[in-house]
Amino acid sequence: MKKVMLATLLVMLSSGVYAEKGGFEGGETAPSQSKQDAGYKGSEDTGQTHINQIRDFRQDGYVTLEGYIVKKEQGDRYQFRDTTGTITIIAPEKTFDGKTYQANDKVRVNGRVKGKGEDTTLQVTAIEKP
Repeated sequence: MKKVMLATLLVMLSSGVYAEKGGFEGGETAPSQSKQDAGYKGSEDTGQTHINQIRDFRQDGYVTLEGYIVKKEQGDRYQFRDTTGTITIIAPEKTFDGKTYQANDKVRVNGRVKGKGEDTTLQVTAIEKP
């Protein structure tokens, strides 16, 4: 009986060691940047980014747009449209993540701005449904 009680006591005392584990572990990976919110969802006074705004963005600025992929131009180039205009996006096959979208499917594209003015394109890193 004493052995059973001693074993039970040891189990109870050692379980506290496992419960205190926490903090940062280098083996875990953070979610990708494209999975994070676009930045405008948390506040009503902050507006969504639109095509007409990114034409003057800094090079390699990361943006999220919502709209429609209207047509395929050639290769990885597509025409993307939102309520303010159209822009050419460069979307490699991997950005579609195996999914197929129609011209009437609203999508969210994340990517980096390339060029200025009418020559602005978006190098897409991810495409998903909003």
